[in-house]
Amino acid sequence: MNPEQWARVKEVFNAALEQEPSARPAFVAQASAGDDSVRAEVERLLAAERESSDFIEHPAGASPLIGRLISHYKVESLLGSGGMGHVYAARDIELGREVALKVALFDGQDAQARLRREAQHASRLSHPHICHIYDVGLADGQLFVVMELVRGRSLSDVIRDAPLSIVNARRYGMEIADALAHAHEHGVTHRDLKSTNVMITPTRGAKVLDFGLARMLDTHRIDALSQSQRSLTDEGIIAGTLPYMAPELLRGQRVDQRSDIWALGVLLHEMVSGRRPFTGATGFEVSAGILHQEPDPLPSNVPAPMRAIIHRCLEKDPSKRYQHAADVHLALEEMKGLATFPRLRIPSLRLFIIGLAVAAIVVYGIRSRPVSNLIGYSMLQDGEFEKAIEQFQSVANRSPRDANSWDSLGEGYLANGMPDKSLEAYSRALAIDSTFEPSILGRGLALAALGRYDEALESTSPDLRVQAFLLSRVGRYKEAADVLDKASLDEGAEARADALLTSAWLSVEQKQYARALEQVRAAETTLSPLSDGRKQAPLVLGDLIGGIAEIRAGNVTNASARLASQKSRYDSGDRVESNWVAALEGEL
Repeated sequence: MNPEQWARVKEVFNAALEQEPSARPAFVAQASAGDDSVRAEVERLLAAERESSDFIEHPAGASPLIGRLISHYKVESLLGSGGMGHVYAARDIELGREVALKVALFDGQDAQARLRREAQHASRLSHPHICHIYDVGLADGQLFVVMELVRGRSLSDVIRDAPLSIVNARRYGMEIADALAHAHEHGVTHRDLKSTNVMITPTRGAKVLDFGLARMLDTHRIDALSQSQRSLTDEGIIAGTLPYMAPELLRGQRVDQRSDIWALGVLLHEMVSGRRPFTGATGFEVSAGILHQEPDPLPSNVPAPMRAIIHRCLEKDPSKRYQHAADVHLALEEMKGLATFPRLRIPSLRLFIIGLAVAAIVVYGIRSRPVSNLIGYSMLQDGEFEKAIEQFQSVANRSPRDANSWDSLGEGYLANGMPDKSLEAYSRALAIDSTFEPSILGRGLALAALGRYDEALESTSPDLRVQAFLLSRVGRYKEAADVLDKASLDEGAEARADALLTSAWLSVEQKQYARALEQVRAAETTLSPLSDGRKQAPLVLGDLIGGIAEIRAGNVTNASARLASQKSRYDSGDRVESNWVAALEGEL
């Protein structure tokens, strides 16, 4: 069925629902205008609609069991309810451990026997990012599944607060993909992967729940989900499951592990954008989007590698998707180092520091440093990161009560792409001197590189440009602009130019390309009275930002002129300036 026929199906189906049930057959025959395929599809949908009401309105299940003993599990509290059953926190009185106990809703011996087999199969999985199934049994004719009790928040709750940083989305995506790969290798597909089935724990990252327990969604129930005209804002399985279903699942075709990869693509889209790729007020509208429409656009801050991964996961033809979850894991892993900047391969932006900023570390680090540290900074400038870390570590070992020594080590780790180690070193420095400004700045940068922007903002950065950047990472662009306006009042021409270039970068992120170019030109004017040596690096960076703004605005000729300007100015022996030139070349 082509898109035009599908649109006609939707129109006739919606109109038929407004007719009395007895009048619908004649109405459909007339409204289909002789198109037998449209008529057959509408009649099928009307039949599914009649069946769906009982399914959607099926009662949630047995009354709460709090305080009761089921087998040797004492039920303590209700954790939540879903389309497959109620989940309780319970205690295994034989082993003395906390568990999660799911009491299944499915009636009938056949349904319960199938679910039991699936649970037993899934219990053989053992993976750090899969919730382990301990036991399955029957009590008073009621099927129950005993699982690991995972403490944390569901991914759906985390996303509801705000979209995840690219760093965290990549991390959780890798963990979920690894869990899927392990399950698929053991012959287990999930079939109901969704944000409510993923828990985010404080220490262990993502944990996927309910592996292998979703095969109870029979074809007629899937039809009921996808064709329902009921609101998707209602609680229950219809809102939680349908938006993650692969096209082949909706069509009733044979499914395999690639339907899990589709669902992973939906999760990645949801993590970076805060919304699902296919939306609608009813099940019919959502299923139409999944089957026939392109996913909703991603935000501009999502880098090209992540976009490519999401789009490939969401290919409607399973043969065009990643064929194995391990392939998705590898693609996300190879994004390392690209997650901080939207669509740019820029390892550092010296003048306003965003994450792994080699040049910024050199500039801020060399000031007021003892001679013993200058050797390490010289190594950083030459790109000898590992040797620089060894040098800084030896200095810290000789002077363990010197905040400056640990601060330098933190900068070395940050330059080497190890923000977790960097954070530890900065924390050591601040434990010695809580007012040591370089480490306050460095700690914020390390947290930013880890995607922990809210934590980085808890203490005010001594550098207004870094403070503005952190505000922008959590969507507070207006406050970031106010901070940069304050920084631009600085009496020094270099500081004012730095603030303008930072503003220009944030304007590019917000697709305000004309404004970005104005800010770059204002920075260049501000720098004009300075000596060549003092303005060279800011001008090379200005050409980079201006060139990117021109490309985004569609002015490739102007961007080429910016590249030529860069090449006439930059120091080919300077690693950072060389990277800026390479970055603009890559964009062009």
